[in-house]
Amino acid sequence: MDAKRWVIVAAAAVALVAAAGLAAWFLLGGRGTDGAENGLFANDCCGTVRLAGGTLAVNDMQKVRYTIGRDAKGAYVLPAYYVGAVEDQGFEVDGTRPALKLRLDRLPHPNALNLYAGRITYVFHRDDRPRRR
Repeated sequence: MDAKRWVIVAAAAVALVAAAGLAAWFLLGGRGTDGAENGLFANDCCGTVRLAGGTLAVNDMQKVRYTIGRDAKGAYVLPAYYVGAVEDQGFEVDGTRPALKLRLDRLPHPNALNLYAGRITYVFHRDDRPRRR
């Protein structure tokens, strides 16, 4: 094969890989996590939500993977499963229900995370107090 054909084949391969990466980015709903959202968020209703490198942990027990995105309403966390609050009981994690966006007040370093339970919105505020072990 001559040099011109090799260049055409290489360019086509690069274009195919770039298109596949772009399609995956759109299909997966945004970008991964770079840690700008990491932190512990607390609310008196149900406990804590910890965001750490792509894993959301409710009350440091149940863990769910997530991605970070941004839309017209601002920054959000999109868990792999439905995560909601149940008043005076804690959290509900349900793999059979569609996931809801959990809104962040800002990125990077959000101070609040909104978690939904029907028409009720629970605001979890950043909790930077040192933890005893």
